[in-house]
Amino acid sequence: MSTYPPTVILRCFVVIRIWLRLDSNRALHGFLAMISPDTKERIIVAMAALFVKERLVDHYIVSVDSTLLKAKGHVWHNSSMTKGIVPRSGIDTEDARWGFSHTKGWIFGYKLHVISSTGSLIIPLSADFTTANVQDNQMYNPMISLSSSSLSPETCFMIGDSGYDDGP
Repeated sequence: MSTYPPTVILRCFVVIRIWLRLDSNRALHGFLAMISPDTKERIIVAMAALFVKERLVDHYIVSVDSTLLKAKGHVWHNSSMTKGIVPRSGIDTEDARWGFSHTKGWIFGYKLHVISSTGSLIIPLSADFTTANVQDNQMYNPMISLSSSSLSPETCFMIGDSGYDDGP
């Protein structure tokens, strides 16, 4: 799994703040907390399409990857989950699930899937959230469809790890 350096994340936040004319980090945090994941996805795709159109990013080679994110609160153990027993309050029983990563081990939570540029300016071209148990290869086609406005016929290569290989 790749992790984006803090400078890349900071640049993305600065671009969002400028584009949405937000005057502080607190306003940015409030905005991102308020909007739905679907809206966040549309913002990322719209920004990416603009960056590609203006030739600010190189989209000849793009990268696809995912990372597991822990759910807030307590975990819901699989034995209780299969029986439908919620042992305590504060467990995300709606959306969080168990997923495995070779680098992080078992995580109860979600998975962030991202397609990004690979040039000197690395920005997300598409992003989607799923439960942690969704396999990467199941998200490849939906991610390509979602990012169709930010990817162009000039995109020649998609780099991804073995999780995206669903071949024999």
